[in-house]
Amino acid sequence: METQKIKAILLAAEKKSLSAAAEELSYTPSAMSHMADALEEELGVKILERTRIGVELSEAGEKLKEKLTSVITAENELKRAAAEITKHADCELRIAAYSSISTYLLPEILQAFKQKYPEIKVSISVDDYLRDLLQKGDADVVFGDAAILGDNEKIMLMEDDYVALLPEGTFGKRRSVNREELYDFAFIKTNESFIKKYFDEDRFSEIVNLVSIDNGSVISMVKKKLGVAVLPSLSIRKGTKGIKALKLVPKVSRSLGLAYKSGSPAIEKFIDFIKNDYLKKQ
Repeated sequence: METQKIKAILLAAEKKSLSAAAEELSYTPSAMSHMADALEEELGVKILERTRIGVELSEAGEKLKEKLTSVITAENELKRAAAEITKHADCELRIAAYSSISTYLLPEILQAFKQKYPEIKVSISVDDYLRDLLQKGDADVVFGDAAILGDNEKIMLMEDDYVALLPEGTFGKRRSVNREELYDFAFIKTNESFIKKYFDEDRFSEIVNLVSIDNGSVISMVKKKLGVAVLPSLSIRKGTKGIKALKLVPKVSRSLGLAYKSGSPAIEKFIDFIKNDYLKKQ
């Protein structure tokens, strides 16, 4: 049932004139008459009575007036509720990111962003499995490496080198370690996808499997001399006492960036901020 028909009929009854209601609603009199007939046919009762001076509600129309009015009221409330949801959505930004990014990269970005747009509320989810979050509508912006950003609109931010983590004192004062030298140690294996391509895992004396998004667990195990590990350098900017981080030879790195789908004003403001504020200061 079209609420516009109900609005037209009720207005005509209020003004006691189809032509007056038509003029106010920018309809032709014939269009008004057609809407009245269509509503009456749909309901199966006569709503308007034609009188010698115009129109008025019929007996059935009077009985239905309250319910007809409630339909209009319900529609208005629905529109207001939807507008409120949209309003809040325009002021909310949902970000998903790797643990290392949320710890060491996002705080700097969000501090500056919130200073510029304090009205936008930001929520952050931390996970290693970010690939489908944009498609599912579970995030507005996803921070990760190029492999998970896919074919979405994206902005690349930085190159992050992987480093080898060893107990403090290993290899003296050296600043780098060759991949071949790491095969002599037990290897603490994380869920970093590049490892299978970079290493021949069968050559390690032992593999310690660790499935965790908490790099602190990896660092603790290296400190206890349970093995060596390889992590992105971004993951170990803090809390590295008791271990040493050496550059890998040959070098391997990941490209970090963000993916997004254009949508709400909050997303557009964030992307504009990244392009025109954050990146220009790097």
